[in-house]
Order: sequence, then structure tokens, then C-alpha cells
Amino acid sequence: MNSLQVCCGEFIRMILFLLNFIFWAAGGAILGIGIYVKVSIGKLPDANVSEDTLNSASLFLITLGCIVFVIGLLGCCGSLTQNRCMLLLYFALVTIIFLVEIVLAITIYVKKDSVETVFTDEFKDCMSKYYNETAPLHSECIDVVNTFQSSLKCCGATDPTDWETYSNYSTSPPASCCPVDKQDSCDYGITYKEGCIGVIENFVNSNTQYIGFGVLAIAVIQLLGMLFACYLRTLILKRTVYEEPHSL
Repeated sequence: MNSLQVCCGEFIRMILFLLNFIFWAAGGAILGIGIYVKVSIGKLPDANVSEDTLNSASLFLITLGCIVFVIGLLGCCGSLTQNRCMLLLYFALVTIIFLVEIVLAITIYVKKDSVETVFTDEFKDCMSKYYNETAPLHSECIDVVNTFQSSLKCCGATDPTDWETYSNYSTSPPASCCPVDKQDSCDYGITYKEGCIGVIENFVNSNTQYIGFGVLAIAVIQLLGMLFACYLRTLILKRTVYEEPHSL
């Protein structure tokens, strides 16, 4: 092996280590936040979401944090110790996640109209279960709808009149359709004017550029991680093959 290969290998090893150290630290932070939310449910001040929603969010953060933490740790240890097995496992995990992301992105893009329709139908279905105490998932639908309407400052699926089709809300919608200071006397004259589906669509459309840049940045980082891990593992293998005859 010549000196240029050795220098390139050391440079890539340090870049891979620093890159994954950041991911490892970020994974630890996400995991810590998830655990904090999980143990602090019911104690968080000014939480504008239900306990069930906080519980689901905390479990998601804990799962995401564990995945990022483990992958970052594998990348750090593999590059630092130059362990081929760790680098191979790191490469395999990042590749699987990358492929899943590609499939998911293509599916959403191709079936974006279907996704919107399904989401709208599911939201309206939850609205129908909102007032029916005997309906399955009644309490879960209350949490979901209230969280969406309070957090996004919206009312109904398409607009506030969606609630008028239900007898319990023919004169006034659920309190979550109104600002916090007006929820005690909430009526159709002071509700949020936009439907939740429209608010989500507007957010996505107005932030498409930033979402695209974010997705592209993540994809580039993942590709670099896979390429660096593959190159470093190949270099370590070549060095091992080269050094074995010379060690005799």
C-alpha cells in the first residue's frame, strides 16, 4: 500500500468518525427527550396535546433515538477501531434505511392524491366517532381530533361546517375548534376558519423547498456514510492481506 492510500484512508476514517459522532450524540439527545416526555406525561406545563398523544410521541422519539444512537455508535466504533464487522453491519443498516426511504418517497409521490384522500376519509371517520361514545376507538379519536385542531388551529376536515352534520354539534363545534381563551363559549362564529386537511396541505406546499433540501441533505449524508464505510472496510482488508506476508 502506498502513502497516498494510507493518507486517504485516515482522512476518510476521521470524517466517518466525526459524522457518526454527531449522529450518536443526536440519537442520545432524541432518546433523552423521548424518555423525559414519557416520564413527565401529565406534568408538562402548557402542553396543548392529550396524554395519549404525548405517550405516542414519546414512544416514537425513543424508538427513533435508539435507532440513530445504535447506528451512530456502530459507525464511531467501527471507524475508530477499524473493525470490519462493525463497518459491514453499519453499511448494511444504513443501506436498508436508505432503500426504505426511497421506496416510501416514491410511493408517496406516485400516490399522493390517494394518500390525501385516505387521510381525509380517516379524519372524517374519526370525527364521526368523536361524539359516539359507543364507537370503537372513541377516546383515541377524541385525542387525535383535539390535538390536530388545537395544534394546527383548524376546525373540521375541510372546514368548520363538517361538524354541522353531526347532531351533537349542529349549533356549536368541539371546544378545540376555538382559541384557548374562547373555548368555554365556542360557536361557529369564532371557530378557526380553515379545515385541518387544508392547513396541512398549505404547510407542505409552502415548505416544499425546505422539505426537499432536508430530504436531499439526509440522502447525501447516508450515501457518504455508506461509501466511506465501504471504502474503509476494503482498505482495511487490503492492508490485512498486504501485511500478513510481510509479518512472517
